[in-house]
Amino acid sequence: MKKYWYKYFVYVSLLFLALALYHADYLKVPIVLSFPSLVTSFFFLFMGFMNGALSWREILRKSGYQVRLRECLAGTGLSIFGKYIPGKVWIIVGRAAYVSETGHYSLGKLSAISLNAQFIDLWAGLILGTIGLFILGSFHWFSWVILCMLLGLTMVIFSERIHNTSEHLLNAILRKDIKIPRLTIKATLAVIPWFVLSWFFWSLGFYALFLSLCSINVKWSIGLGFPLAGTLGIMALITPGGLVAREGVMVGFLNLAGIPVVEATTIAVASRLWFLAGEVFIFIVGLIVHRRSSNSLNKVGYGR
Repeated sequence: MKKYWYKYFVYVSLLFLALALYHADYLKVPIVLSFPSLVTSFFFLFMGFMNGALSWREILRKSGYQVRLRECLAGTGLSIFGKYIPGKVWIIVGRAAYVSETGHYSLGKLSAISLNAQFIDLWAGLILGTIGLFILGSFHWFSWVILCMLLGLTMVIFSERIHNTSEHLLNAILRKDIKIPRLTIKATLAVIPWFVLSWFFWSLGFYALFLSLCSINVKWSIGLGFPLAGTLGIMALITPGGLVAREGVMVGFLNLAGIPVVEATTIAVASRLWFLAGEVFIFIVGLIVHRRSSNSLNKVGYGR
């Protein structure tokens, strides 16, 4: 592994982010009706991202890695734009690579833990999104598709048989004897609340964002459309970072809640810019933490 490869990963992820946003043409600032609500939305947005780094630290600790919070913040922040690189794996590998290089741990094992974290994150988001659908009373045919996804993720996370099958399959493909770390059910249940909390913060933030841009009275549960759209956007196999896919799901959810299509589209597009602001925030936090850590500078070489 090259000594300074991580900083090039960051540069490439920023390039793909710029390309994705240029082609999607989402950088449009909407009209704000309530600035207090907008400020509140950003507070919960940033809290969700900060809690994401805590979630990463907790699952590492439960897996036997005593990693400092600053390393989790730096790794989470600097790899956040990796999701815009085609392939859907770079944000998972990115945060694992940072911890691997700063702590001299196995990249393969950390990547497997990061993948487990991604599965748990998706599971938590789908749980909240499904609750949102129940509250709306809009449990249609696509809701059964979501339930199937939720069941599949549940089996991946909690089933030892599926875990062992995946491990054997990976060993057969790579022709290596690789042990994929697996959390016990008790440890998994212990870290799940951390992931749920991030989505809950973002749900509250999305609800406040809605209030800042639209004069229609809605219930707080409208915010649960964000984790639903967010998880399905992450699971989309075509668009980088869930671009377009997330907005499509969000428009559908808002429309089921009684929001006209025009207003729903405005909110959905605005939420992309809003969430991007959160990604920029955690990237800057990660960069600051990284630059202030002489240990990280010496071992990773970013910013030299």
